[in-house]
Parts: sequence; C-alpha cells; structure tokens
Amino acid sequence: MSGAESILRVENLTKHFSTGSGVFDTVELDLSGGFPLKRNVEHVRAVDDVSFEIERGETLGLVGESGCGKSTLGRTILRLLQPTDGAIYFKGRNIADLDKGELRRTRKDQQMIFQDPQSSLNPRMKVGPIVEEPMKAHDLYDDDGREERARELLEAVGLDPQHYNRYPHQFSGGQRQRINLARALSVDPDFIVCDEPTSALDASIQAQVLNTMRELQEEFNLTYLFISHDLSVIRHISDRVAVMYLGQIVELAEKEELFEDPKHPYTRSLLSAIPVPDPSQAGSRTILQGDVPDPVNPPSGCRFRTRCPELIPPDAYDLGDDEWAAVREFMRAVRRRAFDPESRAAVEAEFFDGVSLGGEAGAAVDDALDHVAATEWEAATELLTDSFAEQSICAQEQPAYELPSSRAESRFAACHLHRE
Repeated sequence: MSGAESILRVENLTKHFSTGSGVFDTVELDLSGGFPLKRNVEHVRAVDDVSFEIERGETLGLVGESGCGKSTLGRTILRLLQPTDGAIYFKGRNIADLDKGELRRTRKDQQMIFQDPQSSLNPRMKVGPIVEEPMKAHDLYDDDGREERARELLEAVGLDPQHYNRYPHQFSGGQRQRINLARALSVDPDFIVCDEPTSALDASIQAQVLNTMRELQEEFNLTYLFISHDLSVIRHISDRVAVMYLGQIVELAEKEELFEDPKHPYTRSLLSAIPVPDPSQAGSRTILQGDVPDPVNPPSGCRFRTRCPELIPPDAYDLGDDEWAAVREFMRAVRRRAFDPESRAAVEAEFFDGVSLGGEAGAAVDDALDHVAATEWEAATELLTDSFAEQSICAQEQPAYELPSSRAESRFAACHLHRE
C-alpha cells in the first residue's frame, strides 16, 4: 500500500455454505433412542480467511478461474451474503456487525454492477425509473430532482437523455450495462463492486464501457473492486491485482509488477494462457495437471499444491530435479489411472527410464510399482500420496509471505518457494 487512505479493509473474511438441504441431511440419529447425537453438516468453503485493503480512488482487480469464490467475495463484502467470520471495515466501521437498519443506511455509499446487463434490469420498467429507483429507496431528491438527476447520469455514461422513457430491451448489451452503471451512480456512492461487468459484451464494446468507467472514476472519485476472469480486462482497468484460487488470495501486487514478475505458480499459469501474437512463443503455455479440488474438503497447506507444477520435494528425501519430476509424473498418472500396466517392467521403463531412486524414496516407488502391477490402484495412490505429496512443506504448512516490492510497500504471495 502507498499510505493513502483505505476505504475498505477486509480481515480474515470467511464465507461457508452448508451442503445440507433438509433436516435429516444435517443430523445423525441414535437409532436406539431416536435422539439426535450430533450435527453432520458439510460446508463449501467459498471464501476462506481473506484479507486485503483498497485505497480510496483505486481499482483493485480480482481475478481467478470460474468457481474460485470471486463473486461470493464481492457479495459478502457488500453484505448481500452474511459472512461466516471475519471483519469488513468500510470507512473505518465494521459493517459485518451491523444490523439490517444500520446496514441499509450504508447502501448509499456501496453499490454493485452485476454480470448480466439484461437480467439485472427490470424489463417492465423504463430506463428513467430504473435509474431513479435507488434514489427513491434512500429518499434522495423530489420527483423532479430525481428525473433531472437520472437524465444527467444517462448522459454521463454515454447515453442520450432522451432515452429516459425507453425500455431495456430497446438497448444493446453495452448500452444496458451503461444503464446499470448510471443506476449505481445515482446515489453518489464511494465504492462499487463490479462483478464481471463486461464479460457478456463484445471486445470493442468492452473497451468502450471500460473507458467510460475509468472516466467516471475520476469524475466521481470512485473506488472499484473489479472482478473478472479476463486478464486483459484486469490489466486495462486495475491499479493492483489480487489473484484468487479455491477461496483464498494467493497473490496480491501492483498491476505491472504482477504481470511482469509473477511470484505464484498459479499466477504464472494464468498469465501463460494470454494469447501472444508471436509464433515463437507457441507452446509456452503452462497446462495445469489435475482438477480443482473439492471446496468442501480443500487440500492442507497450500491449496494449489495438488495442481502445482513447482511442488517442493520432501526435505526427507535427497531428490534431484529429474528424480522429483519422474516421481510426480508417476504419482499423477497413478492417481488418474492414465495408463495400462502391462507389466511392472514396462511401467518402470515408461516413468523412470534413466532415473535412479534410492533409499526410502526408491523403496516407496518400488512398492507402488508392485501395487500398480497388481492393479491395486487405490493402494498405490495412497502410498505415493502419503510418501511424497503429504511430506512436502506445501502440504504441511499454509504459505503466506510478504515480499519486497519496487512499486509499493510490499506484495503478497502464498507460496513456499519464497520461504527463504
């Protein structure tokens, strides 16, 4: 942070969702007496222990794969969803503890722009009343004043004030998102959560809307939390960028610093997926192995470790780069049952040709090869996981490192590669 005033500070924010859908899904019964013994509820950890700050007037970009918890985080910050734990300090006040009446009074200063510009507008209402609706809710202006304000805002976002009496279906997607922007501005907010506001728009329209948002930010002194999965959009509009994976922030840095020198393997993977108009760069993309883990039961330690191409080898084994790469490839293939074990020798030749493993590491691999040869996949998977994956520091400790920054006071990366 540069030392400017923080308009929003989130501390250890958590949002979990129960997977139970009925009474008997959440209670285990004592069949002898018919009395409940204990609750048996599983929770989806959509947002888990997230902390960051946003300075007044800046745009913090929030990026990550679909399902990582970005939208849930944005809605929880605005208290559209009740947080499970943690604090949300807006202008120095913890709004996580406010009751409904007090919370309603903060809505004037906090607004949201939703992803779908069509479904977020009432098709039965004209554009003017749509923009005026928040002003009515907060008892701002009289009827004439609200209409005048609505027309001014329509012009400010690049629409014709004469369109006041038109319906949403008479506008294009980009124009409808401008209407959403005018509605958000109608109560003169300080902070706006933008939840993928341009993802449903064509690239040329995206640029127009983003440029309008930047201009309005300067004119109205707005602060944005801009959520997107599109890194090109994030780079265009953001001042700083937070990268999210499986409910947690894994990297936070100033925009250019993050794009030029990413410190987390997941960030590097995301950046490698950006198309580059250079044939010589073809094939440089990092393809992540495996699937995103279950948010009900996320991995211990670093949540990205099950897919990380830079998983740290266990300290207990003396493994070189080639040996560790072979073990990891074998471990992934066994977990996914990605090959046909014709014979033990054939499997060993496929994964460990030219690689020599000794000591406890070699013994564990030998036992796993025996299990695979006997088609005992589960036993082989469990043995390899317990012997290697679970012995890495990546599985044993949750990473959190403050790193030096050339453009800000510090930057954050949740990766044990920086433990030294």
